[in-house]
Amino acid sequence: MYKNLNMGALGHNVPFDEVVKLAQRHHFAGVDLDLTYLAALNQSQGLQQAKAWFAATGLRASAFGLQVAWREWDSEAAYADSLQKLAHDAALAQALGCTRCFTWVMPRSDQLNFYQHFHLVFPRLKRIAEILGEYGIRLGLEFVGPNTMREGRAYDFVHTMDGMRTLAAAIGATSRNTGLLLDAFHWWTSHGTVTELRHLNAAEVVYVHLNDAQAGLARDAQIDQIREQVGATGVIPIQPFLAALRHVGYDGPLTVEPFSAAIKAMSPDAAAAATSAALDQVLAAA
Repeated sequence: MYKNLNMGALGHNVPFDEVVKLAQRHHFAGVDLDLTYLAALNQSQGLQQAKAWFAATGLRASAFGLQVAWREWDSEAAYADSLQKLAHDAALAQALGCTRCFTWVMPRSDQLNFYQHFHLVFPRLKRIAEILGEYGIRLGLEFVGPNTMREGRAYDFVHTMDGMRTLAAAIGATSRNTGLLLDAFHWWTSHGTVTELRHLNAAEVVYVHLNDAQAGLARDAQIDQIREQVGATGVIPIQPFLAALRHVGYDGPLTVEPFSAAIKAMSPDAAAAATSAALDQVLAAA
């Protein structure tokens, strides 16, 4: 496992070349790719120059976010149009040594019951996984755990680790490249257990988010967009979480995603520095 930087996950919109500098300055081993920036670099300077530029950073190309319109509110036309770009994204990511892609799955719907929701998103995600698989890229699906994300909604959808394992296994039945984006906050708010984590296979864990939860708030009252820096409150048992990942052999990126107003209010440099220090502390204790 290694320290990975995604400034967007810290609430900061920073150009990719600046993200790279922040990662180097604050001792991160990897960064998530901004494929829009890199595609422009590829177009202006050529793929070999883009590869050489990134290789010179000394950083790992950890992952990239899926940019396909596949969710229930996306039309078939929007899905088809966005799917055409995926092969170009995957080819560029592959050239830069990136083997992971991720997206999140909405845990609810006001329009579609569970079966209708599954019927819509399953074939879309299956085709996405197949395309990524052609480039040696794995797809990580993030389940969203908080009960507050489903309260007052007509229907729920997949929102637990085992539920997402099942969906991922079905999607990747042919391509064999689909697993979990495992977020500590979502795992904890969905009442996941360390025992369940220790039963995972390393191949099932594509990517990991670390964070902490609000102190003094019940698990089922936690709010998805209000979290804390990893290790800040001790509400989420992060050391057992990390120990379980080590136990199953996960060796991929660890990215902090806190949705913290305090971190967002910092300068990008201060946010990256604080996050690096927090990661160092929890990794030393795990």
